[in-house]
Amino acid sequence: MRNCCLLHVLCLAGAAVLPAANPKAQRAFREGLRYEAASQWKQAEQAYSEAIQNDPEDVGAYQHRAKVRYVLEDYRKTIEDADQVVRLGPGSAEAYQFRGDAYRKLSDFRKALDDYNRAIELKLDSAAVYNSRAAAHSALGENAQAIADYTTGIKLRLDDPVPIKERGNIYAAMGSYRDAIDDYDQSISLKPDYLDAYLDRGFAWGQLGDFRRAIQDFSTVLKTRPRDAKAYTLRGAAHLKLDQNEEAISDFSKGLQITPNDPYLYLVRAAALVRLERHAEALDDRRKAVQLQPDLAEAYVARGGSYHQLGLHEQGLADRTKAIALKPELPEAWFARGSAFFLLGDLEKARADLAQAVRLRPTYQDAIDVLKKTEEKLAQAKQPDLAVTAQVAPVVPPPEPVTEDPPPPEAVKTQPAPPMPAPPKPALTTPAVPKSRASAEEHDRLGRNFTASGKYQEAIEELSEAVRLKPDFSRAFNARGYVYLLKRDYPHAAADFDEAIRLDPAYTNAHHNRSVARRALGDAAGAAADLQKGR
Repeated sequence: MRNCCLLHVLCLAGAAVLPAANPKAQRAFREGLRYEAASQWKQAEQAYSEAIQNDPEDVGAYQHRAKVRYVLEDYRKTIEDADQVVRLGPGSAEAYQFRGDAYRKLSDFRKALDDYNRAIELKLDSAAVYNSRAAAHSALGENAQAIADYTTGIKLRLDDPVPIKERGNIYAAMGSYRDAIDDYDQSISLKPDYLDAYLDRGFAWGQLGDFRRAIQDFSTVLKTRPRDAKAYTLRGAAHLKLDQNEEAISDFSKGLQITPNDPYLYLVRAAALVRLERHAEALDDRRKAVQLQPDLAEAYVARGGSYHQLGLHEQGLADRTKAIALKPELPEAWFARGSAFFLLGDLEKARADLAQAVRLRPTYQDAIDVLKKTEEKLAQAKQPDLAVTAQVAPVVPPPEPVTEDPPPPEAVKTQPAPPMPAPPKPALTTPAVPKSRASAEEHDRLGRNFTASGKYQEAIEELSEAVRLKPDFSRAFNARGYVYLLKRDYPHAAADFDEAIRLDPAYTNAHHNRSVARRALGDAAGAAADLQKGR
């Protein structure tokens, strides 16, 4: 749209220009017009240059050469020609406008604004000049001025959907998503196939939490533009918000086929994989993100979470430390490492990291909550009558600082415990719970939410109802065993993992979890065997 505005201005300006008086200049100028009409831009530029060489005061040749150079994206030379047009015709508002357009292409927005302002002062009252000035204001973050100019431009030309959509983008940047959607609706009503408007409207719906409408808009884009990586990424994110993890992975994978070097796409796909407990695949994606962008602190935070999830705590701590070194102002990095120290029972280091996370973001509620638990544990450990208990009862770990289940805790590194009696069967450990009309899947989801928030008894009740309703629900057995693992109730944890593996022998996460329980129960050989299967 912006290129068309400039060409329109140049054509109007050129139409009013008389041919040069010099015959050679006239001949070269006419030759340039023929080349220009045939879109032979390089030849046209040479012809206009010849005209200027024969008549340095030929304003028409400068105007047309400026147009040609703009099309060739040689914006600096475009400005040189525009300077001559302004010199020869200082009262020409159009000359200031097209020089402003060239400055805007070079991201020199202040100079662009100066030229647009001068054009308007010279009584240029067109939709194009107001829309162009709006774009310059927007690029400078001057949103109120941009909206005012777009509104004026829209009133001057009511049938143009582009400035309406652009105004919607500014509303979205300001967080006014309802106003943005109104503009996107209007632009789509003017141009039903305006895919960029659908894409931007889908993003706005997502920001308002209406992910189903967002998915509809992104799907509309992809029907016509099946190679639009941004649409796949945004639709995948909407699926992720709806816990439609397989669909999210599919969309992120398609996006990666188009843009295989996007580290953020690997990170979001990893988040979906974690939700499906495909931790080895998630780790692979996070490793790829680090490889693609070695200075991305967030990638190290995420990869550290995968290492902890797989019991590789040294690598996990190293990644969080690397994230802090790369971006010490990132509170999530301090929280991640502090949570890992808490998980491993190193409370002093946990307290220091968590306190730093809170200092960086005083409203960081997760960090505040875990810091409070850390302080409580440290206070308990200082009480003489609790000293023995503190040695044998490790702390309950907090949720992981990423959007995934926290990693299973390491067994306490003390002398091996004596062999325990065979753990009870899961059926004997299921608490009596009232019958519910909710599905097993819904109880499983609620149980996992309770686990993430540290409400372990409520989690056990929900997951027990899930397996009562669906006795072959291996995922729920694994989730309940995980809660028992967090409570250090290793016999019950092992029993649930046994059942999960009986139902699904290839359940790698259940094998990994059972290895932790077995190690705590003194079964080193069984733990090693499970750990191998859980890799």
